[in-house]
Amino acid sequence: MGKRTFVDFWIRPPDVNVAKEMCKRAFDLGYSTLVVEAPKPMLEELKSSAKEYGLEIYSKAVVSAKTRGDVLKAAAKFRHSYDVLTVYCLTRDAALVALRDGRVDTVVFRPNGFMSFDRHMLSVTRNSIELTLIDTISDRVALQKMRSIVRLIDMKDLSLVFSSCASNPVEQRGPFDVSCIVNVLGLNFERSLDALSTIPLNILLRNRAKLLGKMVQEGVWLAEG
Repeated sequence: MGKRTFVDFWIRPPDVNVAKEMCKRAFDLGYSTLVVEAPKPMLEELKSSAKEYGLEIYSKAVVSAKTRGDVLKAAAKFRHSYDVLTVYCLTRDAALVALRDGRVDTVVFRPNGFMSFDRHMLSVTRNSIELTLIDTISDRVALQKMRSIVRLIDMKDLSLVFSSCASNPVEQRGPFDVSCIVNVLGLNFERSLDALSTIPLNILLRNRAKLLGKMVQEGVWLAEG
């Protein structure tokens, strides 16, 4: 196994001082990239600080959706303003749209939202499913539901992104520790590592290529030179 680049695909610091502490903590833990849910001014200030640690910083919009219309509005509003668009679905109807809309990057399943899967949902899923570390350690009921979701992800060979959803340095964990938790949830160790490296990194590279005009549509790249 070659050297991996690890990504924490979702941190949500409350202010720039905590964000800077989380950058240092991420670097110490072995991450190379952070995807941050924060106001744009904070992100700009954070990018300067992150250079000290050689970290890449990407912006993330997280939108709650109850209806099909909520998903479509979010995709239209945020797709070109943020590096990553994540939809937190509160209903099955919203999940059905978010799982297949190509403008959505990940669909996050969390407590108090919609956390069930059925055959039809599996058949339409095109986007990565996102689960969070904070939910595995804080909600036993959610943990059982996450195990069920991970079993289906494994069975149908779907893409999983596993993020910390940390809001302070105490909630951050190293990538190998987190991958062990994903492994316990039901993925083999290689796929557990992919959920923190290959899969989120490919999303970021694809989106950056689209913003730079190097990818005209999914899988179609412009030749350089």
